[in-house]
Amino acid sequence: MSQLASENTLLVLEPRPTFQIRPAAAMQAMLLLLVIANLGRIPVLSAGGRSFPILVNDLAVTVMVGMGLVFAVQHRTIKLDLVAALGLAFAAVGGLSALASQARFGLSWAELGVGLAYLFRWLLYFALYVVGVNTLRRQDVQPVWGALETCILLFAAFGIFQSAFLPGFAQMLDPNTIADGGWDVQGRRLVSTFLDPNFAGGLLMLGLLVELGLLASGERVAWWKPLMLFGAMVLTLSRGTLLAFTIGFIVLIAVRGVSRRLAMFLAGGALVLAAALPSIIRFAASFNKLGVSDASAQGRFVLWLRALTVLRDHPIIGIGFDTWAPVARRYGWVSVPGSQNGVDGGLLFIAVLTGAVGVAIYLGMLGYTFLRARVVWRQGDRPAFERGLAGGVGACLVAMCVHSLFSNSLLLPYLMEPLWIMCALVFVLARAES
Repeated sequence: MSQLASENTLLVLEPRPTFQIRPAAAMQAMLLLLVIANLGRIPVLSAGGRSFPILVNDLAVTVMVGMGLVFAVQHRTIKLDLVAALGLAFAAVGGLSALASQARFGLSWAELGVGLAYLFRWLLYFALYVVGVNTLRRQDVQPVWGALETCILLFAAFGIFQSAFLPGFAQMLDPNTIADGGWDVQGRRLVSTFLDPNFAGGLLMLGLLVELGLLASGERVAWWKPLMLFGAMVLTLSRGTLLAFTIGFIVLIAVRGVSRRLAMFLAGGALVLAAALPSIIRFAASFNKLGVSDASAQGRFVLWLRALTVLRDHPIIGIGFDTWAPVARRYGWVSVPGSQNGVDGGLLFIAVLTGAVGVAIYLGMLGYTFLRARVVWRQGDRPAFERGLAGGVGACLVAMCVHSLFSNSLLLPYLMEPLWIMCALVFVLARAES
């Protein structure tokens, strides 16, 4: 009987579960790696006075984009919304303009190659937006933001430690950085792992505005998070960051109002700031940051005038992506220290590179995302977290346009990464029903 039973028994093999990495989890890991920033530079090539290192962050973004696109293809979910289409159009204008500049300015193949290489890098980081809108779902938004928030908080914590105990941090890592035209001496200014106070201020500003947006929507936020971010931001002594944050905060208040939680935090923060203000003023005065007569501010004025000159000469499609250095040499200009390869002008610099056509497309990308965020924050039946995140991202878009006037942060990969991911999160929320 047992033999008959065994003969009639079907052998059923259960398929072995396959290990899959969810795009949202991979994106969280990538965002946590962002905190390494310029500490993860691998020297590879140096040419024409410029170094071309491989960054750990570039590798992480490349893996994320490849993984996300494969996932989207497998699940047949690839879509290009208006922002993605505009991004591709913007890249096309920048590339065609660079090709045209080879004849206009007699650029060498090496100079053209450098420009097109940076254009590819811009596309790589913009692809994070495309991956985000194609792979993330509503339930992924809070975990992805949580990873970015953790990264920014770690960045701030290390920055405060660095400001207190590691003055001249960039020179500690590489004593030859001044002679090589690298990082400026910043003393006890907070530079964290970006090794630059203005760029560091940009990342801290993004995190702080979203935290305040969450507070304004009534979401519970641990008080120490925005307080630490604000303190770290002040330690950068970046005037552009403080101005951009102020304008972003005004936008936030205009669109979200002042909740009880936000009012309580502002009151407490004002008391702390008032107590620390004399020390902050002395700190800023030691770096000549209480006016606009220092070399840093004067250098920006010179670069803005040069940018306007080039834009006047090439107003339609500009001079092409990352061709500023060779074009400036053709104009016979002596380089301003720390800005050989670009202009601290944000949208002005984008206009120089891609002309009126390119900057109009770029504004379209940011403007359409802002309108999406507005749709989300105005829906009162949404959770406070979603409304607060959307309001914070809307404020960040405006603040970054202002911030980039002083540090060209709109084209910095370390800041493009969080900004495009936040834009993707807004898309996901706007797509989901309230």
